[in-house]
Amino acid sequence: MSSENPELPETQQMSAADFRTEIVKVLGARVAYGAEHIQVMRYKEAQAVVVPVEWYERACRALGEESRLGEASPPATA
Repeated sequence: MSSENPELPETQQMSAADFRTEIVKVLGARVAYGAEHIQVMRYKEAQAVVVPVEWYERACRALGEESRLGEASPPATA
């Protein structure tokens, strides 16, 4: 847990290459269910931070913004 705010998990760093190979595990077990925050690094620079949807929604409300997430649509079929 973060020492600044006990409600925030500590952000874990992961290389972009590892993120690509472990994306299912990262999105499911670590972020969605484990509530971890994953900072994706490429060439020693942060490229993205993956956070749980619930955390993102709370952040939007705290900033006085509406969520930018749309409703999930079914996958396109060929």
